[in-house]
Amino acid sequence: MKKILIMILGSWLVLSCIPLGPLFAQTIPIGVIDIQRVIKNSAAARSIRPQMEKLKKVYRTKFKKSELNLQNQKRELQKQRAIMPEGYSKKLKTFQKKVRDTQREVQIVNRMFDRALANSMREVHRTMNGITMEIAQEKSLKFVIPKRLVIFYEETSDITEEVTKRLNKRLPKVKVVMPKAKNLRNN
Repeated sequence: MKKILIMILGSWLVLSCIPLGPLFAQTIPIGVIDIQRVIKNSAAARSIRPQMEKLKKVYRTKFKKSELNLQNQKRELQKQRAIMPEGYSKKLKTFQKKVRDTQREVQIVNRMFDRALANSMREVHRTMNGITMEIAQEKSLKFVIPKRLVIFYEETSDITEEVTKRLNKRLPKVKVVMPKAKNLRNN
Protein backbone atom coordinates (compact mmCIF):
# COMPACT_ATOMS: atom_id res chain seq x y z
CA MET A 1 0.00 0.00 0.00
CA LYS A 2 2.85 2.27 0.87
CA LYS A 3 4.48 1.56 -2.50
CA ILE A 4 1.28 2.43 -4.37
CA LEU A 5 0.94 5.71 -2.51
CA ILE A 6 4.58 6.58 -3.26
CA MET A 7 4.06 5.76 -6.96
CA ILE A 8 0.94 7.93 -7.15
CA LEU A 9 2.65 10.85 -5.43
CA GLY A 10 5.73 10.41 -7.61
CA SER A 11 3.64 10.36 -10.78
CA TRP A 12 1.75 13.42 -9.64
CA LEU A 13 5.01 15.23 -8.89
CA VAL A 14 6.47 14.37 -12.31
CA LEU A 15 3.28 15.37 -14.16
CA SER A 16 2.99 18.64 -12.26
CA CYS A 17 6.44 19.64 -13.48
CA ILE A 18 5.56 19.14 -17.15
CA PRO A 19 3.93 22.21 -18.72
CA LEU A 20 0.58 20.87 -19.89
CA GLY A 21 -0.99 24.28 -20.53
CA PRO A 22 -0.33 24.33 -24.29
CA LEU A 23 -1.88 20.89 -24.64
CA PHE A 24 -5.18 22.11 -23.21
CA ALA A 25 -5.13 25.66 -24.54
CA GLN A 26 -7.70 26.64 -27.13
CA THR A 27 -7.76 29.66 -29.32
CA ILE A 28 -10.97 31.58 -28.88
CA PRO A 29 -11.85 33.76 -31.88
CA ILE A 30 -12.20 37.34 -30.68
CA GLY A 31 -13.03 40.50 -32.61
CA VAL A 32 -11.95 44.03 -31.75
CA ILE A 33 -13.91 47.16 -32.68
CA ASP A 34 -13.01 50.83 -32.35
CA ILE A 35 -16.48 52.19 -31.57
CA GLN A 36 -15.39 55.84 -31.56
CA ARG A 37 -13.84 55.47 -35.02
CA VAL A 38 -16.95 53.76 -36.39
CA ILE A 39 -19.12 56.62 -35.09
CA LYS A 40 -16.66 59.27 -36.33
CA ASN A 41 -16.60 57.75 -39.83
CA SER A 42 -20.31 56.99 -39.90
CA ALA A 43 -22.24 58.95 -42.53
CA ALA A 44 -25.36 58.64 -40.37
CA ALA A 45 -23.69 60.14 -37.29
CA ARG A 46 -22.22 62.94 -39.40
CA SER A 47 -25.67 63.68 -40.86
CA ILE A 48 -27.04 64.48 -37.41
CA ARG A 49 -24.99 67.61 -36.66
CA PRO A 50 -26.17 69.77 -39.61
CA GLN A 51 -29.78 68.86 -38.87
CA MET A 52 -29.35 69.78 -35.20
CA GLU A 53 -27.70 73.10 -36.13
CA LYS A 54 -30.56 73.93 -38.48
CA LEU A 55 -33.15 73.21 -35.78
CA LYS A 56 -31.21 75.20 -33.19
CA LYS A 57 -30.99 78.16 -35.55
CA VAL A 58 -34.79 78.22 -35.88
CA TYR A 59 -35.25 78.17 -32.11
CA ARG A 60 -32.47 80.72 -31.51
CA THR A 61 -34.25 83.13 -33.85
CA LYS A 62 -37.52 82.56 -32.01
CA PHE A 63 -35.95 83.08 -28.58
CA LYS A 64 -34.03 86.13 -29.76
CA LYS A 65 -37.38 87.71 -30.72
CA SER A 66 -38.81 86.77 -27.31
CA GLU A 67 -35.78 88.27 -25.58
CA LEU A 68 -36.08 91.54 -27.51
CA ASN A 69 -39.80 91.65 -26.75
CA LEU A 70 -39.13 91.15 -23.02
CA GLN A 71 -36.45 93.87 -23.04
CA ASN A 72 -38.89 96.30 -24.67
CA GLN A 73 -41.56 95.40 -22.12
CA LYS A 74 -39.07 95.95 -19.29
CA ARG A 75 -38.17 99.42 -20.59
CA GLU A 76 -41.84 100.28 -20.98
CA LEU A 77 -42.54 99.02 -17.46
CA GLN A 78 -39.73 101.15 -16.01
CA LYS A 79 -41.20 104.23 -17.72
CA GLN A 80 -44.64 103.47 -16.26
CA ARG A 81 -43.20 103.05 -12.78
CA ALA A 82 -42.76 106.80 -12.41
CA ILE A 83 -46.05 107.69 -14.12
CA MET A 84 -48.45 105.29 -12.37
CA PRO A 85 -46.91 103.61 -9.32
CA GLU A 86 -50.21 101.99 -8.20
CA GLY A 87 -50.48 99.70 -11.25
CA TYR A 88 -46.75 99.06 -11.44
CA SER A 89 -46.60 96.11 -9.02
CA LYS A 90 -49.35 94.25 -10.88
CA LYS A 91 -47.64 94.82 -14.24
CA LEU A 92 -44.28 93.85 -12.71
CA LYS A 93 -45.72 90.50 -11.56
CA THR A 94 -47.16 89.89 -15.02
CA PHE A 95 -43.80 90.72 -16.60
CA GLN A 96 -41.91 88.43 -14.19
CA LYS A 97 -44.31 85.60 -15.04
CA LYS A 98 -43.56 86.11 -18.76
CA VAL A 99 -39.83 85.96 -18.01
CA ARG A 100 -40.24 82.71 -16.01
CA ASP A 101 -42.42 81.21 -18.74
CA THR A 102 -39.82 82.07 -21.38
CA GLN A 103 -37.02 80.58 -19.26
CA ARG A 104 -39.07 77.43 -18.75
CA GLU A 105 -39.71 77.20 -22.50
CA VAL A 106 -35.96 77.53 -23.20
CA GLN A 107 -35.26 74.69 -20.73
CA ILE A 108 -37.91 72.51 -22.36
CA VAL A 109 -36.49 73.15 -25.83
CA ASN A 110 -32.97 72.35 -24.59
CA ARG A 111 -34.28 69.02 -23.24
CA MET A 112 -35.97 68.44 -26.60
CA PHE A 113 -32.61 68.96 -28.35
CA ASP A 114 -30.89 66.58 -25.94
CA ARG A 115 -33.58 63.95 -26.47
CA ALA A 116 -33.53 64.36 -30.27
CA LEU A 117 -29.74 63.93 -30.34
CA ALA A 118 -29.89 60.92 -28.01
CA ASN A 119 -32.63 59.25 -30.09
CA SER A 120 -30.71 59.82 -33.33
CA MET A 121 -27.45 58.46 -31.89
CA ARG A 122 -29.34 55.52 -30.37
CA GLU A 123 -30.47 54.57 -33.89
CA VAL A 124 -26.85 54.69 -35.11
CA HIS A 125 -25.66 52.55 -32.17
CA ARG A 126 -28.52 50.07 -32.56
CA THR A 127 -27.70 49.57 -36.24
CA MET A 128 -23.96 49.35 -35.50
CA ASN A 129 -24.58 46.70 -32.81
CA GLY A 130 -26.70 44.64 -35.22
CA ILE A 131 -23.99 44.79 -37.88
CA THR A 132 -21.35 43.86 -35.31
CA MET A 133 -23.39 40.81 -34.32
CA GLU A 134 -23.78 39.80 -37.98
CA ILE A 135 -20.03 40.01 -38.57
CA ALA A 136 -19.34 38.10 -35.35
CA GLN A 137 -21.63 35.30 -36.53
CA GLU A 138 -20.12 35.26 -40.02
CA LYS A 139 -16.58 35.03 -38.62
CA SER A 140 -17.60 32.69 -35.77
CA LEU A 141 -16.32 35.17 -33.19
CA LYS A 142 -17.09 34.29 -29.58
CA PHE A 143 -16.46 37.84 -28.32
CA VAL A 144 -16.22 41.33 -29.77
CA ILE A 145 -14.37 43.70 -27.46
CA PRO A 146 -14.10 47.51 -27.68
CA LYS A 147 -10.59 48.52 -28.73
CA ARG A 148 -10.18 50.86 -25.76
CA LEU A 149 -10.24 47.82 -23.45
CA VAL A 150 -7.56 45.90 -25.34
CA ILE A 151 -3.83 46.38 -24.89
CA PHE A 152 -2.70 44.14 -27.73
CA TYR A 153 -4.48 42.38 -30.58
CA GLU A 154 -3.78 41.04 -34.03
CA GLU A 155 -4.89 43.32 -36.86
CA THR A 156 -6.86 40.44 -38.35
CA SER A 157 -9.13 40.63 -35.27
CA ASP A 158 -10.11 44.25 -36.02
CA ILE A 159 -13.60 44.47 -37.55
CA THR A 160 -13.86 48.28 -37.35
CA GLU A 161 -13.56 48.97 -41.09
CA GLU A 162 -16.02 46.27 -42.05
CA VAL A 163 -18.57 47.54 -39.52
CA THR A 164 -18.11 51.11 -40.78
CA LYS A 165 -18.61 50.11 -44.43
CA ARG A 166 -21.77 48.16 -43.69
CA LEU A 167 -23.12 50.88 -41.41
CA ASN A 168 -22.63 53.54 -44.09
CA LYS A 169 -24.37 51.32 -46.62
CA ARG A 170 -27.26 50.31 -44.38
CA LEU A 171 -27.79 53.64 -42.60
CA PRO A 172 -26.43 56.52 -44.70
CA LYS A 173 -28.51 59.15 -42.89
CA VAL A 174 -30.54 59.54 -39.72
CA LYS A 175 -33.49 61.90 -39.61
CA VAL A 176 -33.44 64.03 -36.45
CA VAL A 177 -36.93 64.24 -34.99
CA MET A 178 -37.73 66.72 -32.25
CA PRO A 179 -39.88 65.13 -29.53
CA LYS A 180 -43.10 66.81 -28.53
CA ALA A 181 -42.70 69.41 -25.79
CA LYS A 182 -45.64 68.09 -23.76
CA ASN A 183 -43.69 64.85 -23.15
CA LEU A 184 -40.83 66.83 -21.59
CA ARG A 185 -42.65 69.20 -19.25
CA ASN A 186 -42.63 66.73 -16.36
CA ASN A 187 -39.05 65.49 -16.89
